[in-house]
Amino acid sequence: MMGYRQFLKRLFPYIKNHIGKLAFTSLMMVFATALEASIPEITGQIIDTLFAVERSNEEALFYSLTLFAVITLSSLFALTSVSASSWISNKVIMDLRVDMFAKLLKLPKSYFDKNTTGGTLSKLTFDVEQISAAASTIWLDFIKSSLTVVLLTGYLFYKNYLLSLTLLVLLPLVYLAVKFSTSRMRSGSKKVQDSMGKMTHLLDENISGSDLVKIYHAQENEQSKFFKLVNTIRQQRFKVDMAGGLNTSIVNILIGLSLACVVFLSSTYLIMSAGDFLAFFTAMGMLVKPAKTLININKPLQQAIVAAISVFTLIDEKTETNDGNQILDHVKGDINFDNVSFSYDGEKSPLKNINLNIKAGETIALVGSTGSGKTTLVNLLARFYQPSNGKITIDETNIDEFELISFRSNIAFVDQHIRLFNDTIKGNIAFGQKDSMPLESVIHAAKISNSAEFIEKLDNQFDTEIGEDGITLSGGQRQRLSIARAIAKDSPILILDEATSALDSATEKLVQSAINKMQQDRTTIIIAHRLSTIKNADRIIVLKEGEIVEQGSHKELINASGEYAKLNHAQSQ
Repeated sequence: MMGYRQFLKRLFPYIKNHIGKLAFTSLMMVFATALEASIPEITGQIIDTLFAVERSNEEALFYSLTLFAVITLSSLFALTSVSASSWISNKVIMDLRVDMFAKLLKLPKSYFDKNTTGGTLSKLTFDVEQISAAASTIWLDFIKSSLTVVLLTGYLFYKNYLLSLTLLVLLPLVYLAVKFSTSRMRSGSKKVQDSMGKMTHLLDENISGSDLVKIYHAQENEQSKFFKLVNTIRQQRFKVDMAGGLNTSIVNILIGLSLACVVFLSSTYLIMSAGDFLAFFTAMGMLVKPAKTLININKPLQQAIVAAISVFTLIDEKTETNDGNQILDHVKGDINFDNVSFSYDGEKSPLKNINLNIKAGETIALVGSTGSGKTTLVNLLARFYQPSNGKITIDETNIDEFELISFRSNIAFVDQHIRLFNDTIKGNIAFGQKDSMPLESVIHAAKISNSAEFIEKLDNQFDTEIGEDGITLSGGQRQRLSIARAIAKDSPILILDEATSALDSATEKLVQSAINKMQQDRTTIIIAHRLSTIKNADRIIVLKEGEIVEQGSHKELINASGEYAKLNHAQSQ
C-alpha cells in the first residue's frame, strides 16, 4: 500500500517544473490567510473603540477602511492563489494522461488480454482526476487551514491563555477520530475505484454492442447488471462519506463544547471587555471551518493515494520488448520459424515445435479448426508475443535483433474484424503516415483496392469523415478501405485474416480482386476460414492442436486424404 511519502515521491516529477508557480500560489494563500486571521482583532478594536462613549468620525472611517481593505486584499490574494493552483492542477492532469496514453501505445498485447477496456479507460478518466486534487485543492486547503489554525490559536493564547487551554482537550480526541477514519476511507475509495472501472467496462460493452443488445432483447438483463453495479458504487461512496461525516460531527461537537466553556468562563470567572470577548469568540468561531477542513482533507487525500496506485501501476507497466538495434530495410521476405513453441499461461501450449520456411514472394495459407494456433502464429511473427522456445528469422536474421518500429514497418495486416478510425477516408488509408503520405499514393491505393469507385461518389471524396469505426460505410466499403490501408503502407510482408468471409458475392469479388493485386511481389500469409478462398495459395499449412500436421498445395492435400481433406469435406456439405 502506498503511503504519504511514496505518494508525494511519485507525484513530484509532475510538479517539479511548477515549483516556482506552486511557491507563488502558496505565498498568495499565506497572505490571504494572514489577513483573514486579523479580522477578529480588528472586530474587537472596533467594538471597544467605536462603541465607547467618546469616539471620532476619523476613527470610524479608519477602522471601516481598514476592515474593507483587509477583506478585499484577502479575497484578491485567495483568487490569485486559486487561479494559479487550477493551472498547475490541470497541467499535472494533462501530463499524467499524456504519459499514460504513451505507455498504452507501448504496452504488449498481453496487457490488453488481461485487462478490460473499461478498467483501463477508468484509469485515464476517473482515477487521474482524483490525483489532481492533491496537486491543487488539497494543498491549498492544507496551507490555508493549517496556517489559520496556527495563527488563530496563537492569537487566542495571546488574548487569554486560560480560556485557550480548552482547545488542548480537542487534540487527542481529534487524532483518534482521524486515525479511525483513515483506513476506512482508503479501503472504501479502493472499492469505489474498482467499481468505477467495472462500470466503464459495462458501458463500453453496451455502447459498442448496442445492436446485439437489441436483437437479443438483453436490455433488461444489462439494465439489471448496471443497476446492481451503480447501486454498489452508491453504497461504497456512502460508507466513505459517512466515515468523513463522522469526523466532521465529532469535531463540531468538540468545538461546540469548547465554545460553550468559553462563554461560561468569560462571563463568570474571567473579566473581559466586550471587544476582547467578541474578538476571542470570533477567533474561536473562525477556527471551526479550517479545523473541519483539515479533518476532511483526509478523505480526498486517501482517494488520491488509492487513485495514484492505479495510475502509477499503469505507468510502471513493462513495455514491449525492444532490445534490437538493427534497422530492417530492403527486405526480401524469407521467413523461417525454427522449432518455435509458445504458451499464453506457461502451461498449455497453443504452438508446439513449429518448423516452417516461407520463401520470399510466396503465398501460404494457414488452416485448421478453432484453437489450432493460426492467429498465434502470426501474432508471434508480428512480435505481439515472444516465443517460449525457438526463434523466428526474416532473411536469416532473428526478428528480435531488429528495432521494433523498423521491423513492423515491413508488415501490413488486413483483419476480418475491421477497425477503422473516426477520421477522413484519407486519414484511414494513410494511417500512421497521414502527414507524410502524398495524396497521389492514397488515390493509387484506393484504385488498387477497388475503393475509388465509391469514394469518388461521396461529396467530400477523400476528405469525407467516416464516423466511429466507419459507421457511415457498408461492410464491403469498410473492408476495401482496410485493404487500401495495407496497400498504402507498401510493406513486403502481408498478413491476411480471411478478409472476405462476411461479404456478399458481388462485393467479395471486388475485395478478392483487390487482395490478388496486393499480393503481387509480397510474401503473404493468409489465415483461412473458408477453404474455397485459398485454393490458389502456393502452399497450405494445416495446423491441429498447435502443430503442423500437413502442408502442400490444395490438390496435393486433397489427394492425401488427411486432415485438410476432412476440413474441405466438412465445408462442402
